[in-house]
Amino acid sequence: QSKKDSLIVFVGEIIEVKDAPPAKTKEFPIDTTFDGTDTLYSQEVHVSMDGEYIAKYKILKLLNGFYKADTIVFTAFDHYGKPSFSNYKNVLLFVSPVNDKYFHQKYQFFDVYLTKNGRWASEYAATDYNHSFSKDYTVKPEKIEFKNELSFDIKNLSEEDLKYYYPKPFYEIRGDKAIAIYGNYIEDLFKIKQQGIFKARGIY
Repeated sequence: QSKKDSLIVFVGEIIEVKDAPPAKTKEFPIDTTFDGTDTLYSQEVHVSMDGEYIAKYKILKLLNGFYKADTIVFTAFDHYGKPSFSNYKNVLLFVSPVNDKYFHQKYQFFDVYLTKNGRWASEYAATDYNHSFSKDYTVKPEKIEFKNELSFDIKNLSEEDLKYYYPKPFYEIRGDKAIAIYGNYIEDLFKIKQQGIFKARGIY
C-alpha cells in the first residue's frame, strides 16, 4: 500500500468466491548417478497457514480509489476457511492494488443494506466499537431506517454474547431476534477502518 488514496473501497455484490488454483511447484535435480542414466528430483513444497480464494464482485458504488470497470477480481486469504464476506449478498470491501493485481485487506469488510433514503449502511458494528482503536473514532452509531427489517437470530447466544454483539439501544430484542436500530452509513464505516485497523496497518 504505497499511496493513501490507492485503497479501493466499494460496495460490491457477490458474483463468486472460489478456491484459488493450486500453486505451481518447481522440480530440480538433487543427485545424478555416475553413468548419467538416472536423475533424482526434489519438489518445492510451500505450506500456507491461510486458504487462498479468488473473489469476483460487481461494483455497485465506488467509495475510494481509482477503478474503471464495473466488476473486480481479487485474491483473499483466510485462516478459518472461506472468507466470511462471501456469506452476504452485498458488502463494503477494502482491496489493495499490488503490481496489477488486487488483494483483499484481510478480514476487513461490512455487510451492508439499503436504507429507506436510498443509501448503503450496516448495523451497529460491535467488534469495531468494542475494539481498543475505538477511542480514536470521530464517528458514532446513529439511528438508521433500513429499507427492510434487518434482524439477526439470537436464540443460541449466551447472555454474555447477546450483550456484546446486540446491546441496547442499538438493537431491539424481540423474541429470538435482534432488530438493528442503530448503525452507520458506508462513509462513516470507512472512517472507522481508517481510524482503527488501517491506521494500525500503516495505510492511514
